[in-house]
Amino acid sequence: MQKAILKQVLFLIFIALILVMLMGLLIFSSAKAAERLNLPSEPSFAERNPVSAIFENDDGDVSVTKRRNRAIGTGRYNRVEGFYAGMALNKSGDECAPPAGWSTRPVLFGHWGYAFKSKDFQYQVGLEQGLWSNNRLAFGGEYHRTMDSPDKWIISEHENTLAAFFLCEDFRDYYFSEGASGYVTQNIADAVKLTLAYRQDDWKSRNKATDWSLFGGHKRFRPNPLMAEGDVRSLAGKLVLDTRNSAKKTTRGLFVQMEGEYAGRSLKGDFDYSRFEADARWYWTLGSWEGIDFRFRGGTAYGTLPWQKTYHLGGIGTLRGFRYKTFPAGPDSSGGNRVALFQVEYRMGREDFPFGFDFGFLEQFNLIFFSDLGWVGSANPNKDLWEGFGGLSFKTMKNDVGVALANRSGSMRVELARRTDTGKKPFTVYFRIERPF
Repeated sequence: MQKAILKQVLFLIFIALILVMLMGLLIFSSAKAAERLNLPSEPSFAERNPVSAIFENDDGDVSVTKRRNRAIGTGRYNRVEGFYAGMALNKSGDECAPPAGWSTRPVLFGHWGYAFKSKDFQYQVGLEQGLWSNNRLAFGGEYHRTMDSPDKWIISEHENTLAAFFLCEDFRDYYFSEGASGYVTQNIADAVKLTLAYRQDDWKSRNKATDWSLFGGHKRFRPNPLMAEGDVRSLAGKLVLDTRNSAKKTTRGLFVQMEGEYAGRSLKGDFDYSRFEADARWYWTLGSWEGIDFRFRGGTAYGTLPWQKTYHLGGIGTLRGFRYKTFPAGPDSSGGNRVALFQVEYRMGREDFPFGFDFGFLEQFNLIFFSDLGWVGSANPNKDLWEGFGGLSFKTMKNDVGVALANRSGSMRVELARRTDTGKKPFTVYFRIERPF
């Protein structure tokens, strides 16, 4: 026992020394950053985000854009649907530079397809009308019948599909949703977008439907948890501030997203709760390939939350040194109603390796040091939204540290994470094709 404790103490001292070195490099590099950088001007938020809708992007960021065809084929694989194949009709064929006058024309959007194991025909049909090219105001509505997940912020659909198809690892939980929404969205200046919406959904729980994967061997998918069923009616608002130079290959800028939801009995639904969530990310460039990225994600609620609206932490994209949804009571149990997650990553390329070190083939990659700190709490449901955080402290928060090798954008990486609260099976390894934030 004493030997294990000694190893833990030595490991923490080693990590502390690394952090001290990194802080020294940070201070030195920040003093030189202005001299080394010749940064191009950034496109405005409105230029990067001419389309407007609430909660429709796969990773939860309303500002994610990319060049794509207006009509595309879609497919995915997971343990609840099995194989899903369909088509999607996007709002614009090129969201980075839409055709002239596009933002003021009515646009039809949606998707349709079939899930072979769950035997669900799924679709969405929506229409949006925009006003004004500058500071665009838009009104829209849609009807949907589709599989949904509370874990879109953790991992993207296509990355989860690859993990499920090849490795028998599904990092999402699922429920079925059928309903409609109406929304209004306003671009405020160049970097701010506000969206208000009314939604009505009928939720149904779904069971695991398959255990097949290509290289899973004898592995089996875990069961899909039993989620809340019923009619939910809610008012929602989302405010986004986005000054990032890129949504997928970010090296500098700020991203802040605040979202509130009210599903009170006054709306005549089956649920009675209010939620508030915030996600803030700061990307700081220190050199050509050097930078430090911060993230805070927090949430709180009033009333009794349905399963799919509760908070979990642990595993990929969250507390990376722990198992999937370890906190507060494992992936099969309902989560908490308070959450706080802090993440930091320090990245350096070969030009930034200290003292002229020669790392051989490692110089072809970025080296990333990271740490995650998180807490999930369960307060009295009748507590005010801003109360119930009395259990949040450094002693109750869970921590991990890690290192990753990544390509220059950080989107393809191998992560090795270590939890700091135990010496028993403390390591986890992830291969990712997207950045965690």
